Amino acid sequence: MIRLSEISKVYRIKDTISRETRAFYALRGVSLDIEDGAIYGIIGRSGAGKSTLIRCVNMLERPTSGRVFINDTEMTSLPDAALRAARRKIGMIFQSFNLLSNRTVYGNIAFPLELAGWNGPDIQNRVHEIASLVEIDDKLDQYPGTLSGGQKQRVGIARALANKPDVLLSDEATSALDPQTTKSVLRLIRDVNEKLGLTVILITHEMNVIKEICDSVAVLESGEIVEQGPVLKIFTTPRESATKELLTHVIQSELPESFANLKFSQTPSRELDLMLQISFFGPAAASPIVSDLVRKFDVDVNILVAHIDHIRSTPFGTLIIQLAGDEKEGALEFLLDMKLRVEVIGYVARSSEITH
Repeated sequence: MIRLSEISKVYRIKDTISRETRAFYALRGVSLDIEDGAIYGIIGRSGAGKSTLIRCVNMLERPTSGRVFINDTEMTSLPDAALRAARRKIGMIFQSFNLLSNRTVYGNIAFPLELAGWNGPDIQNRVHEIASLVEIDDKLDQYPGTLSGGQKQRVGIARALANKPDVLLSDEATSALDPQTTKSVLRLIRDVNEKLGLTVILITHEMNVIKEICDSVAVLESGEIVEQGPVLKIFTTPRESATKELLTHVIQSELPESFANLKFSQTPSRELDLMLQISFFGPAAASPIVSDLVRKFDVDVNILVAHIDHIRSTPFGTLIIQLAGDEKEGALEFLLDMKLRVEVIGYVARSSEITH
């Protein structure tokens, strides 16, 4: 298990005009528990403290306060020599690849093994083994300058895995890649996680990346964790505004702009239509919800927003619907009994803008 306990990182910054120094808190009391073998996502906007946090895990940045544990080892208490040895069990991949341009693919993968003192035959065997795993064994004689972005990142992953680490850190590893290549690299990370039993900490500012491969996620805002939990729970029941803002790029759950000026009442009324937001996941995503409503109740159903997607293999979705008719309250109770997440947006007068 990886455990971060009350991690803070403070930088002293000098004002260029007044020449006075002030404290800048990159991290404030961050605590996390990450289970062995998990893919754990840490997400936030630029400047939230994500990269500082991941560098505190492998102690490339020493926390100002707090403790870092990897399994039973307290990284924050290790002397320099022991820390260097412990870091060999932590692989890291970067947004900008950080490959050595004057070395071939073989040489880049072999480099950390050479530093660790492996002998020549063992290096050769390990390089070929890991190159085959990440599917670049036909590129070993090429130089980084001849490779595509996705191929370069595969080399970076191979290099990170060379020393047989227990932990893989990914710092915005797909940010420089196009969407299709991103999917390919994420599939590779998930495959490596499953085959090797690695624990993966994945830093990103994209919820689509979290959705694709992560088991759990923590949302970082101004150096603090504002929300954390299983990915499915965070996606379907976000609490914090920072989380909801990040999710807007993945889940379209806002009313269309043309409805922005509608006046909603929270008081039930026979004369007004009922507008609902329904979130569903798992088996409920395959249920014919709208058809059931129309069949069972004397209501008209108008779908205003619909979105269905998957978190790994679990379907989830959002509907915003408008119900009209005398039995709309019964239809609401029916939806609640289905154990769906149902939010009453309000009661609204029917307008030509909504009905057409």
